[in-house]
Amino acid sequence: MKINPSAPLPKPKPNSHLVKILVTAINPVDYKPTEIPYIGRLLVSYPATPGLDFAGRIVTPATGSNLKADGLVFGVAGTSPLAGGALAEYAVVNEKHTLAIPEGVSILDAAVLGVAGLTAYQSIVPHVKKGDRIFINGGSGSKSQKLLDRLGADVIIDYKKGSVLSALLATEQKFDHAVDNVGNIGDKELWWKWDQYSNPGASYVMVAGELFVSSVIDMAKKAVLPKLLGGVKGKIDGFWPAPKPEDLGQVAQWIKDGKVNR
Repeated sequence: MKINPSAPLPKPKPNSHLVKILVTAINPVDYKPTEIPYIGRLLVSYPATPGLDFAGRIVTPATGSNLKADGLVFGVAGTSPLAGGALAEYAVVNEKHTLAIPEGVSILDAAVLGVAGLTAYQSIVPHVKKGDRIFINGGSGSKSQKLLDRLGADVIIDYKKGSVLSALLATEQKFDHAVDNVGNIGDKELWWKWDQYSNPGASYVMVAGELFVSSVIDMAKKAVLPKLLGGVKGKIDGFWPAPKPEDLGQVAQWIKDGKVNR
C-alpha cells in the first residue's frame, strides 16, 4: 500500500455523492482479502483504495438527493465491498449507503458505524425476539465485565481459563441464537456441538474467520455436511453487513440517545 498524491478526483454517478473524507475507520475486511495467497488478486482489482467506514462532508450530492453540499454524512463508501475507497481524501458513496450525521453524534462515532455498527446490529436483531437467549463468542475484551453486566449478560466466559464449549455445556442453558465473532481461529467444536446447547431452530451466525482456502473449506463443511449426513441440528449462516439506511439510522439514533457510547 502506498500514498498516491496525484490520484484524480473520483467522478460520481448520478446516484452517488462525492464526499470529502474527514474520518475513516479500519476494519479487517479492508486488508485481509488481499493477504490471501493467489485468491486475493482475484477478489480485489488493482489499483484499489481500501476503506469502507467513513464520516465526511458532501462535495457534490447525488442527483435529486435530499442531502445537500457541505452536509456532514456517514455510511459505507464505494461500490466494491472489498475496496470502498474511504482511505482517500475524496470518495464516491452510493446515496442509499449514506445518511446525515444526527445532531449530537460526533464524526468520530459516526465513522465506525458502517461495518462495525451494522455487524453488531444485523448479526443479532433480525434473528431474535424479546426473551431469546443469545450466545456471543468474542463479545468483549476481558476488561469490559462492568459493561457486559450493564448490558444484561448473565454468564461471562474467559476463554483463557478453559474450554468455552465445556463452560457452555456446564451452564445447562439452551440458546436461541449464536454470534461467532472469533470463527475458525477459535474452538471449532462450538459449531459442531451447537445442537447440544441450543434450542430447536436456533441459528448460528459466523461473523469472523481467517480468509484462507482451508477456512473456506471448513465453512463449506459446516454448511453442507450436516444437511447431507445428519448430525448437527441447526443452521449456520455466513455474514456480511448490508448498508441498509434504516439500520444505519437506528444505530446512530442509539448513539444520540446515549444507549451506545465509547
